[in-house]
Amino acid sequence: MGKDKHAIDGDLADSVAMLEQILEVMPQDLMTLRALYNAYNQYDRREQAFDYLVLLTDVTYSSKDSETAEFIMKQLPGFEEEFPSEVTVQLARLQTVMGHDVPSEPPVSEEKSTPAADAEIGEELALAWKLYEENQLSQEEYSSVLHDLTEVSSKEVDVPVSVLHVLNDRGFSQMNRIMNHMSSRSGVPCVSLLNFELSEQMDGVLPLEVSARDGALPFGFFGNDLLVAVLNPFSKVLIDKVEKSGGHRCHTYLVSAEEYDIALGKLRGMAA
Repeated sequence: MGKDKHAIDGDLADSVAMLEQILEVMPQDLMTLRALYNAYNQYDRREQAFDYLVLLTDVTYSSKDSETAEFIMKQLPGFEEEFPSEVTVQLARLQTVMGHDVPSEPPVSEEKSTPAADAEIGEELALAWKLYEENQLSQEEYSSVLHDLTEVSSKEVDVPVSVLHVLNDRGFSQMNRIMNHMSSRSGVPCVSLLNFELSEQMDGVLPLEVSARDGALPFGFFGNDLLVAVLNPFSKVLIDKVEKSGGHRCHTYLVSAEEYDIALGKLRGMAA
């Protein structure tokens, strides 16, 4: 038997509270807006879901993100009966995004621009939502992860802010299942860094901040290609950054947060 209405209300309220806290820090974050829409839509809160879909449309129109525009265009027709005129307006706006014929708009002010740190946590928020959507995290676990990611991202920490670190710190009992699922879905194999000895050759291959902040750590070479340990195997932005920073084509491997931190400590020792 499914959860009763009061339990669902409680779960929804917890998730929404976490997401809205994130939205205060990153008001134009597409993933957070999309997660809020999905949360309300999942529990048939039609009016609130539509409000966030419109907000998502506003940001998508400004950023000209065609992938998100395509998602919204599939969702809007489901609200035609309740909000016919508004749906028509939003569809018309999105068609210009999809057609790459968007009227020029004034640039977003610097005060509202998203800092690099916000973009990085955005990747982790997207991963948390993906794991929840694919039934790898319960509603309660998902809410806890959101809370911890938001809290940790506001502090000075000496390791990357990642879903795997949050789960590890919480003593999550199904880490192997999560790791295997992430590996299977992303096509990025899991490895144990304990099977590799970091050589002095790794010192300076990438800027240390990439390993300490972004979650990409070099641990060997295969010919001229770089072997890189990652905590989020779905982040294509990170891979592009690593290849540009290091000047090598790279092959990524998913590793545990615990082993990542041990290797990071060794890299820091080499740099010192």
